[in-house]
Amino acid sequence: MSNLLLRLMRPLARLGESLAPGLTGRIAFRLFCTPPRPKQGNHRAASVKSLAARLEAGKPLSVPFPCGSVAAHLFEPARSEERGTPPCVILLHGWTGQAAVMAAFVQPLLDAGLRVVAFDLPAHGNSTGATLDLPTGVASLAAVARAVGPVEAIVAHSFGGSIALAALAGTLPAQPRVVAKRLVLIAPPSSMQEVARWFAGRIGLGPRGLRALEARIHAVAGMPVTAFAGAAQLQRYGGPTLLLHCQDDREVPFAHAQALTDAGPFVRLEALSGLGHRRILTAPRVTARVADFVAGRAEPALDQTQPISSRRTTASIASTPSGESFRQGR
Repeated sequence: MSNLLLRLMRPLARLGESLAPGLTGRIAFRLFCTPPRPKQGNHRAASVKSLAARLEAGKPLSVPFPCGSVAAHLFEPARSEERGTPPCVILLHGWTGQAAVMAAFVQPLLDAGLRVVAFDLPAHGNSTGATLDLPTGVASLAAVARAVGPVEAIVAHSFGGSIALAALAGTLPAQPRVVAKRLVLIAPPSSMQEVARWFAGRIGLGPRGLRALEARIHAVAGMPVTAFAGAAQLQRYGGPTLLLHCQDDREVPFAHAQALTDAGPFVRLEALSGLGHRRILTAPRVTARVADFVAGRAEPALDQTQPISSRRTTASIASTPSGESFRQGR
């Protein structure tokens, strides 16, 4: 969202929440769930073109789900003498991303003998739709899991992590629960309520407008926004979890990763540096670490001598020194 649009929107948002808070909440929710579609050619930069080329080796799939269909790419490992179909790993990108940004994980996972599927979330890449919310994201993930299962692991980045947590925890009563043995979360937000508060502040909503936005989220999801607390959902999942987050992440602060460790000792947090919010997806040491974990070559065993709560930061998880937390990073 451009700065000019924000300057025009803020006074309108303040006026709207005073005169018609319900309508303002619905409009804010629509904006909240609408990712910017890149203009033709913008996403064809050399780096993204190189990543997208890696998807060409996969089998293209169109997976239907109740709200449309998602574009996916399925990769098969080299044949072995073992019988049966190897389990699958689902790669899940974040807000404004696409399957191509997760492509660096494909080969290390194939080398581990696993099948891999990467797909564009609704309203992203080549998938259908104009908006993406948690129910839609969970429904699309569940459809892909049914199409390629059994699922060994989900590797999710940023807002994709929020979708994965809601799916694995069964948070949404109207959506099917997804089953996966392992979970890798890369720079995810730990609280959708904090994301909603950040967005409300960004477009100029005050307390009344925020309540209207949260009420709309409740109406659409069938659950209050507080139900999407990451640590509680992760605890309900309970499977081995690897959490990777850069301490210099300017889009989703590192404090979110620390908050997620409250879920329990099955969560291993590994702090990184120098990779930010997006370069972390292509770093060889990260892709190798993820493949080792998913293949069971490295277990998430925390130091049991240190209480989990002592690893949390006292800083607000909704702020960074630059004031740019969650910027395009959901």
